[in-house]
Amino acid sequence: MKRELEGSLVFDSSSILELLYSTSNGVKLKEALKAEKVEGNISEITVAEISYILCRKLGIEEARTRVKNLLDSGYITVHETFKLIEYASNYKCKRNLSLADCFSLALAKKLTVPVLFARREKELLEEISSGPFDVEILFLEDFTK
Repeated sequence: MKRELEGSLVFDSSSILELLYSTSNGVKLKEALKAEKVEGNISEITVAEISYILCRKLGIEEARTRVKNLLDSGYITVHETFKLIEYASNYKCKRNLSLADCFSLALAKKLTVPVLFARREKELLEEISSGPFDVEILFLEDFTK
């Protein structure tokens, strides 16, 4: 049985980039947001990460435009980083993950909702296999097959 994207979710940078690049997976996510099946949440750290990644790939002006459009869309709620520092620091202390991933996990823990990564990346899979997380981790690729 195919799962549906639904409910409140924290989006990792990889999921947001799929959305902003309008990949086939990103289009599915956009459709779920527009249909109000999904409520998107990100941290300020995610905004910073997607901004520099887009800048490197598309240039500073296009990056600014895409990030502004995303934030102005009303489909994504941006949460303050300060309130997530303790959780994020604990993840970073115990896990071999990027700081941005730790903030996504921290936001998911704070909101008690799943976190959505675009795909299974080696670093994350190694951490999942080393021990369970205290938040649900989902992968966008599972919803678009």
